[in-house]
Amino acid sequence: MFSVSAKTQYAIRAMSYLATLGGRSATSAEIASAESIPSKYLEGIMSLLKTSGLVDSERGKHGGYRLAADPASITMLSIVEALDGSVKPVTCVDAIGSCAQGQGCQPRKFWIGLKDAIDEYLGERTLKDVTEG
Repeated sequence: MFSVSAKTQYAIRAMSYLATLGGRSATSAEIASAESIPSKYLEGIMSLLKTSGLVDSERGKHGGYRLAADPASITMLSIVEALDGSVKPVTCVDAIGSCAQGQGCQPRKFWIGLKDAIDEYLGERTLKDVTEG
């Protein structure tokens, strides 16, 4: 069917690691080592998370990345959307004209319902929920 990208999986692992640090910063190298994420790939992911306002970064001797907010206020939906954009099980969810069926497509309602259920689930779960199990 569909799956979560490796980029998003790595982002969730990196964010989970940061959540366990109690506000302390961690370098990209530390996160990559702790979570077995390729370092170069992680740099791009952290950049996207920073651009999305989910992490802050600081340069210098004591620099690194840290969460921009409390883990209880960071939804899993915000992390997924920061990396992959809106969840779309099929393209017609956002663009009705993307298939030949157009307005007459009966399954489209099903796909919209699936998207809504996924968005609701991800929106109700926070980074704290993930790290505390």
